Amino acid sequence: MVQTKNYAQVLPKIGVARRGLLSEVEIKSLSESKSLSDFVAQLRGSDYQEQISKLVAPFTPKKLERVFNENLVNTYLLLIKNLPKNVRPFFELYLERLQIEHIKMLLKATLAKMSFEEKLAKIYLSVENYFHDSSVIEEAAKASIVSNVVSVFKRTPYYTSLNEGLKKYDETGHTVYFDLLLDRQYFDKYYSVYKKLPKKEQPYAKFYASLNVDGFLLFTILRGKTLGYDPDWLKVALPDNYFNISEHTLISLIYAIDYDAALKIITTSTEYKTYFTQTGTPEETISHAEKAFKNALIQHAKSRVFIDVFNIGAPLSFITLKEANIHNLTTAAINIYNNTKN
Repeated sequence: MVQTKNYAQVLPKIGVARRGLLSEVEIKSLSESKSLSDFVAQLRGSDYQEQISKLVAPFTPKKLERVFNENLVNTYLLLIKNLPKNVRPFFELYLERLQIEHIKMLLKATLAKMSFEEKLAKIYLSVENYFHDSSVIEEAAKASIVSNVVSVFKRTPYYTSLNEGLKKYDETGHTVYFDLLLDRQYFDKYYSVYKKLPKKEQPYAKFYASLNVDGFLLFTILRGKTLGYDPDWLKVALPDNYFNISEHTLISLIYAIDYDAALKIITTSTEYKTYFTQTGTPEETISHAEKAFKNALIQHAKSRVFIDVFNIGAPLSFITLKEANIHNLTTAAINIYNNTKN
């Protein structure tokens, strides 16, 4: 009864929002639009109407991706507002993921000498407003050198990762270390927040959590091998906790002699072997595996729509399908734009 009461506020909103998801048939029809103007016209009256109505021609995939993501952020915020307090931190991770992307963007945009206005145009301010970090982000956007961007975050949880990344950047001139260290911090927190969920909720969240954390770990190792990362550095870049990978297997992966050896360990010693199929180049194989992980999440979410109701599985299923909707719409917009250019 308590569990039912906890979700009484959010379930009706999920039901309404789920009805706003576009079907595969509708997205296929949209993807056959002859132009982005036609694409936008067909979206009027959809769940994306509020954001679409603010678009100004000429339409571009970037503009459309922006409005789709704004719709997604609004969905995150709606869920968080109405979810039980004891599971809310798990959904705040979706916003933290975007905040980390903001920080990565600011570092790269600063190197590219982008203006303050250009940087802010790439920020989803509703995310920063939620965390009360708008002033920090705006100050970082004013910085003209990378070290100043890092110093702005001195009083935030991101500073340790950023400072470590700055040292590696000073040594190598590469920003990838910022990305790796921020991602490691995120997935460490992801695991920690999952473990703090009520025991009754964890089984419903585990499939999502395990594929996200373990997937990041495996993809990072394989990419590290293709780039020739030192094993000891690679170890630093990986999250401390994971789900369905043994410690012995992890150590074997970290110290594998090369990419091929690491891939062999994954396909013979982990339960994720079916997700990895050697396809062309290493990057193509990794990209194929990433799609396989995402498809597994989507299929799981679809299968749980009418099973997971008064538990965390309901919002997780919905938000996974919502993200898939956004991805498919963005891909359709890119394809239409490319086709009209050719």
